[in-house]
Amino acid sequence: MLKFILSLTLLSLSLFAQTPKLFKAIGDPIYAEIPAVISLSKMHYFQKDKKQLNHFVNKAKQHKKLGFSYDKKRRNKNLSKQEQKEYLDGLRALKQDLTSIYAIVRVDLQSIIKKNYIKTFYRLRRTKLDILHIDSKSAHAIQRYEKKITKKRRLAKQKKAQEAQRAKVAHYNFLRSSHNLNGKWKGKSSDGTTMYANFAKNSLYLTYKTKKDTTIFKGSYTIKKNNFNFFIEQRKRTKADISHIKKVNFERTYSLLKINEEQLHLRYKDETIRLKRLLQK
Repeated sequence: MLKFILSLTLLSLSLFAQTPKLFKAIGDPIYAEIPAVISLSKMHYFQKDKKQLNHFVNKAKQHKKLGFSYDKKRRNKNLSKQEQKEYLDGLRALKQDLTSIYAIVRVDLQSIIKKNYIKTFYRLRRTKLDILHIDSKSAHAIQRYEKKITKKRRLAKQKKAQEAQRAKVAHYNFLRSSHNLNGKWKGKSSDGTTMYANFAKNSLYLTYKTKKDTTIFKGSYTIKKNNFNFFIEQRKRTKADISHIKKVNFERTYSLLKINEEQLHLRYKDETIRLKRLLQK
């Protein structure tokens, strides 16, 4: 069944592609424009000309059909000179109609380009109407406009890529800023110790809490690329409700394993710290 439909379609196309042999040199260029004019008539931009376009299509189809019947009569040697003349006159009239359509398209092409109707422009190009390439002024206008569109799209693509890169960099910097980290975080160290982090501007309180004692490191921090630098100024250790505070001065450089709005993962030597942001009540 599928083969039958395909064969029928190919046969229909081959018949449609055939043209009358009578005055073939004149008729072929006219009949070849029928599909293009049909496409033109379906465009919203040319609705004002639809009556004229459809008139040409119907007239050309009828004349083409007449040409096939005259081919048959000529083969049978009973085609009169009057019929030949009438057929030729009909072709000339169709050519004049087509010339009028060409004039409309030439003018409207310039208007479409001037108004920057890109979709309409490309739909007109897809009709493959002959005038679009045989008329030098129209062909040059199309070429210039396509270059303009290509350049505009390239610049827009570059701008979009630049904006995306700026947004990526801004997000990267935001995640590593106090605007993102400020607040309370909770998690665990790789040995199972419960941990808390309290960020406020550039200061940090990092707490290790076990069943026996609690140790709080106080200091400031900076982030450079994937390094989290913790400058520890004070250590407070509490055990059995007795606290000992000691001023210290050392730095730990953690590897920044993961950072986003909800999670912060750090590694220092064999220790890995995984923290999650605590929701503010």
